[in-house]
This record gives sequence, C-alpha cells and structure tokens, in this order.
Amino acid sequence: MTDLIAVSLVIAAVGAFIYTTRFKGKGMPKVGIKRDNPSDYFKDYYNLKLYLTSIFFIFLGIIILIAIFILELL
Repeated sequence: MTDLIAVSLVIAAVGAFIYTTRFKGKGMPKVGIKRDNPSDYFKDYYNLKLYLTSIFFIFLGIIILIAIFILELL
C-alpha cells in the first residue's frame, strides 16, 4: 500500500512541477490560431497536450490518494 501511495504522490508532484514551470500564470495555451509556419501548429498542440497532461496527472494522483484513504478507513 505504501508503494501505491508513493507512486500517486510522485504522479501528482510531476504534474504540479510541469504545470508550475511551464504554465503557471499563462493560462491555457491557445490553439487554432492562424500561423505562417506549419511547424508552429505542432508546437501549439504539443503545448496544449502537455498542459492537459499535467492537469490530468495532478487530478489522478489526488484521486488515487483519496481512494486509498477511503479504503483504509473502511
């Protein structure tokens, strides 16, 4: 059980680290803006996927921790 707690803490920490280093204070990345260079579209969608993945990791880690604590209380 401690391994699962440690893994969920690491998942949440990685998500929080990515979010705070890349996106804190900037908001959600803009997608679908007309660009001159086609590779800029790739960068836009890469940043969006990284943003959503960091949010997902944070929520996944917290949900797993809550589930573990509920199971331990029962």
